[in-house]
Amino acid sequence: MTRPPHESGVREAICRVGRDLHRSGLVAGTAGNLSVRLDGSHALVSPRGHRKDRLSSEDLVRLDLTASSDDETLAQATTEWPLHRACYEADHSVRAVIHSHAPALTAVGIRRLDLTQALPEIGLAVGRIVRLPFAPSGSEALGAAVGAAVAEGGSVLLLAGHGVVAVGETLDEALDRTEMAELAAKAVLWGTTGD
Repeated sequence: MTRPPHESGVREAICRVGRDLHRSGLVAGTAGNLSVRLDGSHALVSPRGHRKDRLSSEDLVRLDLTASSDDETLAQATTEWPLHRACYEADHSVRAVIHSHAPALTAVGIRRLDLTQALPEIGLAVGRIVRLPFAPSGSEALGAAVGAAVAEGGSVLLLAGHGVVAVGETLDEALDRTEMAELAAKAVLWGTTGD
């Protein structure tokens, strides 16, 4: 199948970022997922059950943002597709979504620590950080909560007991936000170990 050069480049970028996420310890095994909006109605998303450090461009799933729940292609895509779709529907400037299980950010979410109170400059670096209550993985309820947070300006979302979502105008921006927020979370956790 012949693809436009733009899409081929996006596929390679997703695979590169998948390797970066794994190398940085932000995902492990088959955990985590990422996507990029191609145009107004389509996105590329990581497949279900694949390690992010071993993705090939052919593994990625092209989805219609308006696909109904009985679309057969959805069975190949990450189970977190509702979360990704909600981000794109909430803010049309969002072109990339990364959902990782960054350990320090996950711990900050579990402990309900406020990163921006401890390190005010982190908000300038990554944008608005929002803590969300627990919702089941892959559920429409999780997608709705994430979409609402993005619509209100959230760019890094701490999912209770379930990692973190970062959005951006580019895949590298979403990755940068994840990495910088993870460093801030480590600093806050180290600074509160005596509490």
